[in-house]
Order: sequence, then structure tokens, then C-alpha cells
Amino acid sequence: MEEEALYRLALTRTTGIGTVQTKKLIHIFGDARSIFQASKKSLSHAGLAEDIVKSILGFCARADLEAEMRQLADKDIKQLFFTDEDYPRRFLSVPDAPPLLFYRGKADLNAKKIVSVVGTRLADDYGREVTARLIRQLAQPGLLIVSGLALGIDAAAHAAAMANHLPTVGILGHGHGTIYPRQHKRLSGELLKAGGLLTAFGYAVVPERYNFPTRNRWIAALCDALVVVETRREGGSMLTVEHALRFGKKIFAVPGRITDQPSMGCNKLIGQGLAHLLSSGEEMSAAMGWGWPAGSAAVQQSLSFSGARTGEMRAGSPSDMRLSSLFASKESLSIDEFTAATGLPSGDAALLLLDLEIQGVVSRLPGQRYRSNVTL
Repeated sequence: MEEEALYRLALTRTTGIGTVQTKKLIHIFGDARSIFQASKKSLSHAGLAEDIVKSILGFCARADLEAEMRQLADKDIKQLFFTDEDYPRRFLSVPDAPPLLFYRGKADLNAKKIVSVVGTRLADDYGREVTARLIRQLAQPGLLIVSGLALGIDAAAHAAAMANHLPTVGILGHGHGTIYPRQHKRLSGELLKAGGLLTAFGYAVVPERYNFPTRNRWIAALCDALVVVETRREGGSMLTVEHALRFGKKIFAVPGRITDQPSMGCNKLIGQGLAHLLSSGEEMSAAMGWGWPAGSAAVQQSLSFSGARTGEMRAGSPSDMRLSSLFASKESLSIDEFTAATGLPSGDAALLLLDLEIQGVVSRLPGQRYRSNVTL
């Protein structure tokens, strides 16, 4: 296997062979070693240009690659090829996902639920506190928190995950041979115990400005849901959102004051309907269909009111009658009117409305108003 790992490394370093072509060649020849042992005729028949064929046949960088393999082994860094069982399955649906990854850690990259958290490097107290609160509320078995090991919101997300005993993985914009920013050397060590560090860059690749948009793409590809806590209208977090939208991921954004620059990107995403407004981890769990965190008071209140989690709303049921009575005098209710009518705390009322909307019991109208879909 070590020999095959070396040839996999060689394949990804061959000039002119991109991600799609790498996967095509593996499909044709079966493994990386066979590609480098193939004849000129076979390589040409595989559709490779003459200069690429020459590069493969003239492969002469074995000594350098062996040295890099020793570095990886010394640091207990695993190579994950796209055909390996441990390779992130969520990457397989992305055509140009990196065929070879370098992973150091113990977290399961194929966890049942993966949430990526991104935001500004210049996070304020609000952003850090909200990040910690959301992850605390979201904590449940089988959840992996992913971020980019950057200053600000990224660091807050990693710290909150570890504080709540959740595995967390940092996606690097460089190789394992360095840590950026330098202030996070200690944090990266903690991540290795609580989760891991993942990159597609070779061991010696240093941080470069143009690497980080690529890093953001991987953050988007690895998750089921992307949470944006604080971001300006332009920047890396908004690029991550663009990738996540292309990959069909669900986007959640934390709203902020309209006068706060770090919240303008989040408010824009919510206003344009590109992201769900997020004010609690329970909301997100419901929207993702992940169920409720055990022991939540809001859950019990929601259950006792709607009966939604124990069975469908049926015409004539007590919960159905109570819901209908709320809308009897008006065609629609604002969230404030709904809160006052139910007697629930505002956060729990919002949570209940989200749950009912997901089930189709109510519909959300413009202006944050809600209409009942239940008829008697």
C-alpha cells in the first residue's frame, strides 16, 4: 500500500493532470501505480496529451516524494484518496473535489451530521457569544463541527465544539508543515486531540492568499449545513456561501443590527432568501430534520401545544382546534401576536412556528406573518 500511496502522490503532482482526469485514469487503469507502469500507447489511448504522457513515462521525482512520505508518516498524517473508505463521502458529489487529502486526527470525516461555521476574523463579543450559544444548543451525538482555524468566528466555533465535547476539524489553506495563523498553534494542537486537521495541500505548501478561497470551497463541500455568524457583504465567508449554494447545502445566517458592519452580510443573505434566519440551535436541528436535543424545555412546550412530533395534525384534535382558534379572527398572525396568544417565551414561539412551517401546518407570509393551513 505504501508504494501505491507514493504513486497516488505522484499522480496529483503531475503537471497537466487535474481532478477530473485523475479520476478518469483511476477508472481506466484501476490504481495509480498501474498508470505509471502503463505503455505510451495505453496512456495515449486514455486520452492524455503527448506532454502529459511524457511526464508520466519520465517520472523521476521518486526521491522527493519518498522524503515527503516520511514527513507525513512522522507526523501521523494519513493520505485519503478518493477511492478510500475514509475519504469524505460528501466530496464525491463535487466533480472537482481534490482526489487526495491529507488528514491528521481522529474525527470521523463521514459523521452523520456535519455543520460548518464561518464568519469574520474581526469577531466582536456578540459574534463569539452567539457562536458558543448556537453550538451548545446544537450539541448532539454524531455531530461534527468544521471551520477554517482562522481568527474570530472560526476559533470561537472550534472552542465551543470542544467545550461541548463535540469533535471539530479545521480545514487548512496550506500544508501540515505549518500552522496559520501562528497564534493558533496551541489551538491546532487541541484540535488534534478533539478532532483533526484536514487539507489538500502538500506538506510543505505555505499559506498564500490565493489558497484560502480554495480552502473555503472545501469547508462548504464537507458540510450538510453552513452557518454564517458574522460577515461583511464581501469576503471569504460570502464566497463560502456561494460554494455551499452550488453544492446544495442548507445555509443559516445569524441576524444582527443593521448598523453593524460585521452583520451586513448575514442580513443580506437573510433578506435575499439565500439563508434561513438562525437564532437558536434548536431551530437549526428542526430545519435539518435532526430532531430535538434531549430535555429541551422548548421541545416539551412545543409538543404539548402542537402534537406535531407525536403524530400528524388531525381535524378536530385538541391541538388542531387550539391552533385554528388562534387564526379564527385573523387571516394571518405576526410572530408577536402568535407569541402573545400562546403564552410561550418569544424564542420558543419562534421555534414552534418553524416546526409547524416545516410540517406544512402553517405558511410564512411576507412581513414575518403566518397563515394556518389547517381547515376544519
